[in-house]
Amino acid sequence: MKMILRDYTDYFKNISKNVLLYLGIILFATIVTAAYNILFGIYMKNVGYTEEFVGRILSLKTIGVAIGAVPVAIISERINKKWTLIAGLFVMLGSSLMILNVNFSWTMELFAIIFGLGNATVMVLQAPIIYDNTEAEHRVTAFSMAFVFQNIAFVIGSFALGHLSEFLSGIYGAASANLMVLNGATLLVGIAILIALRFNGDQMTSVNHDNTVFEALGKVLTGYRLLLKGDTFMYLLQVALVGVGAGMIVPFFSMYLKYSLNIADGSVGTIMAISQVGTVFGGLIVPPLAKRMGRVNTVIACQLLSIPFLISISFPQGIIIITISFFFRSSLMNMASPVINSLAMEITSDDSRTFMSSMIMLINNLFRSIGIYIGGYLMFKYSYNTPYYWTILAYLIGTFILYRVFKRKNRLA
Repeated sequence: MKMILRDYTDYFKNISKNVLLYLGIILFATIVTAAYNILFGIYMKNVGYTEEFVGRILSLKTIGVAIGAVPVAIISERINKKWTLIAGLFVMLGSSLMILNVNFSWTMELFAIIFGLGNATVMVLQAPIIYDNTEAEHRVTAFSMAFVFQNIAFVIGSFALGHLSEFLSGIYGAASANLMVLNGATLLVGIAILIALRFNGDQMTSVNHDNTVFEALGKVLTGYRLLLKGDTFMYLLQVALVGVGAGMIVPFFSMYLKYSLNIADGSVGTIMAISQVGTVFGGLIVPPLAKRMGRVNTVIACQLLSIPFLISISFPQGIIIITISFFFRSSLMNMASPVINSLAMEITSDDSRTFMSSMIMLINNLFRSIGIYIGGYLMFKYSYNTPYYWTILAYLIGTFILYRVFKRKNRLA
């Protein structure tokens, strides 16, 4: 523990202004994510929409992220990271307000995709901004810090917004309270935009017009094609399976809690917040754990140990058991994310790592969107429990693939 604290203390003594600003942007962007994760499905049910339609909207948002992954990478290089990020935040702000306040199905579907395009800027640019603005000796700590900070923001946002919605429900009614909190959280993106205006330095403002857009696109597509074979293909297949599995259940956690246990919004927010607390601590302890157990062994152990808790969630046994199961499921499945991302870079050549990072985001979000659509349909057609069984199967197959890829190459250490 002392070693962990020393690493982070040393990091914050040397943190750059741009990384510090980006952590602020993560804070407000994550609060919007927390608001949607907790209240959007509940709000939609309160105003008469079905689980299938909720799944469609959330799926289209995720598809938007997948579609935006490549254009954002190209645009940020040809314009610069600062103004690409600002434009994306404006898109998130405007499209979220349209989704929430213009209740026509086709406009909600359209702006769900547009929201995803804007959100892609925050997700795609995170890694290069942190990498370019951090010294080599602090980069691992920087990425872990961003992961931890994002989860802390989610914990605070989930708890505060859930209880705020519950409080306002007693005054304005459930649907109106949900909408007020969702709109309020969305407006916080405006603060993120003001923060982004303070970026400076060549890493954020440089422009590259050496290649045309079509040349840049061709280079990206060629890089993608080379990854779709061998171990990298199998790794991406594992990403797809985990994406589908997570998509079927994660966006619907709040609805599952609300309508399976019939609990108040504040309790939903509290359970969602508690479920992320373990991820925060896990993100801090997993680097030294991986050194002792081996990186692949750590990832496989975390994923397999999460399965019993996933099974427990699928059979509701009261609020205490559900809370404990949510805590361990979220902690175990998410805490090893920095490690599994580093493994992807290990099986990729030096000149293909950027393409691999982009491809992972594309595959993850594309298949997650498919999972969201399937999950919403299964919940509407059958029960809230049904998607969990398919998620368990997807996780087991994905974990086996990961084991096979790295066992064959003797990378279990």
